[in-house]
Amino acid sequence: MSFWGRIFGSQSVIKQAADGIYNGVDKAIYTDQEKAQGFLDLLKAYEPFKLAQRLLALVVSIPYVLVWLLSAGMLVVAGFVDPAYGKQLEEAARTLGELNNDTLGMPVALVLGFYFGGGAVEGVVDRFKNRETK
Repeated sequence: MSFWGRIFGSQSVIKQAADGIYNGVDKAIYTDQEKAQGFLDLLKAYEPFKLAQRLLALVVSIPYVLVWLLSAGMLVVAGFVDPAYGKQLEEAARTLGELNNDTLGMPVALVLGFYFGGGAVEGVVDRFKNRETK
């Protein structure tokens, strides 16, 4: 081994040090490609949360819609039965609809608002950011 090799190490040690410096400088600069890859990684990590959001939206929305369909069906049937019974059935359908709105209306509105509104709010914020930078 030469004098310089003993002082500075072997050729492979010098190469590893140079590669380490290069990689450190490369990591310090955040390119557009790295930003795009980071966003894709974020979307991949966000997939379980989107699944949970969809499940929550279905769990709350399906009973709400089914009760409204039942209420609408009762109103349709009320038009084809004896008028005295039809009046009672119509009143029961309207009461069922009111109870449905009173109990499930707000939870459905909140869940669907968060589900669909998150992307809309993000789009509006991005639009205002782009307007400010121009």
